[in-house]
Amino acid sequence: MKIYKVGGSVRDKILGKSAQDNDYVVVGATVKEMLEQGYKQVGKDFPVFLHPETNEEYALARKERKISLGHKGFDFNFEKDVTLEEDLYRRDLTINAIAEDEDGNLIDPFNGLEDIKRKKLKAVSKAFSEDPLRALRVARFMSQLDGFTLHSDTEDELIKISERKELYNLSRERVWEEVTKALHHDFLKFLKVIKKYKLKEPWFSNLDNVPKEIPISIHKENMWCYVSKLNHYDFGSELIHKKTFKVFLEAWQKLDELSNPRNKEQLISTLGGLSSPKFSQIIKNIIGYRNDPDEYLSILRDFNNKDFSYLNDLSSQQTIHEKNKFWNALIVKYNLL
Repeated sequence: MKIYKVGGSVRDKILGKSAQDNDYVVVGATVKEMLEQGYKQVGKDFPVFLHPETNEEYALARKERKISLGHKGFDFNFEKDVTLEEDLYRRDLTINAIAEDEDGNLIDPFNGLEDIKRKKLKAVSKAFSEDPLRALRVARFMSQLDGFTLHSDTEDELIKISERKELYNLSRERVWEEVTKALHHDFLKFLKVIKKYKLKEPWFSNLDNVPKEIPISIHKENMWCYVSKLNHYDFGSELIHKKTFKVFLEAWQKLDELSNPRNKEQLISTLGGLSSPKFSQIIKNIIGYRNDPDEYLSILRDFNNKDFSYLNDLSSQQTIHEKNKFWNALIVKYNLL
């Protein structure tokens, strides 16, 4: 049995970056042997184990064969005779197909070191396009790795995935995982790959306008909303399922209404919506990110700081009337009309 460090941790070490997670491949072992050594099996589709002390992941070397649609449509062979090179061959990019043995020696059967030097994202083989998720991983790597460009072989594989419409077979949750990672790097580069290689459907629908830049925000929701606004808030509507992103999008659209109200009634209605408690922790950040007028925050602050306890004994209709009177006064004070 031989153990090799593989994947992103090896790549990042070569690039001089700190790796957050280590992954290992085990050659020449069986499930029984791993369990006997105290490893805990966690993999469902193929044997992945947690180290009894470090809790890091160790997977048996495996080969794969495409049998159905999607990124899970593979049959795996993890017999004891599967070699390290056979395991590395099934990986997406050459820069991710480098292994390191226990003495620190690098095993690089597909010239990943040269591609790191040339800053090229090159597919290991023509089997790249069998897994549609790899298209989004490439877009994410473009956002993550400074100065890297796509090898022509990889471009050809992305086009194949687009033409086969295999992205339809991915789960929303798995796609969102790649989006989340890209939002923490250069999201603009991610979007450029999606648009250039026609990977929009179905998850990035209506991405007609890609901005020249996306201002950075500690709230990644703002960055998503920035792109969405440029695309009439129709961008990626099938993908959004995180509540925080939906709340940010709602706030952004209400702020747009606030900047161009049709009449005083709509203005009061919009202000009332923005004064909702669900926006209280984020509205200041959103207004600052968008460079909206400071008066927006001031009027909302004044309303939310108002003591309305004197309305407790009034009817609902009288309460609405009194609050609208206060909104009117604030609108005049801050000259919003």
